Amino acid sequence: MTLESALHEATALRFLCTGNAVRSAFAELYARHLGCPLPVDSAATLYRNAELFPETRAALLERGVAARTLERFAPRHLDRLEPDPDPRLLVLGMSLAHLAAWRARFPGHGNAFRLAEVLGRAEDIADPVLEGAAFRPTFERVACCVEALVARLRPGENPSRR
Repeated sequence: MTLESALHEATALRFLCTGNAVRSAFAELYARHLGCPLPVDSAATLYRNAELFPETRAALLERGVAARTLERFAPRHLDRLEPDPDPRLLVLGMSLAHLAAWRARFPGHGNAFRLAEVLGRAEDIADPVLEGAAFRPTFERVACCVEALVARLRPGENPSRR
């Protein structure tokens, strides 16, 4: 399935990253803040964190996400997800490694792509914690992808979703 057809058929979104405390958490909370028309969540593929990183919290507050929304967020891990996800769930990982972890856990689920593909880029979004990427540019890249994604999912802005 192509990303375009997956976007058209999606009934929900799930963002993946390594620990669900920086990139995927940011993507979930920012997508909700932008009024994403689909249910959205996120999960970690490896680490089990207890809360958002302070840098994630600060970047979301800068973008107008309410503090009470951030206080309610709790990182999740793949092992806490439903055992049989809806085939129309659109999964967006930050890297090929996240997609590989998803496919290993849910081999029959085919709607998994890297988030940067929303912008037509076949690239990973590096981890500021484990890979040394700078936080601010990472959040800017994720925000740009999420903004484009939400715009494409809005029926009035995307004729294929009518």
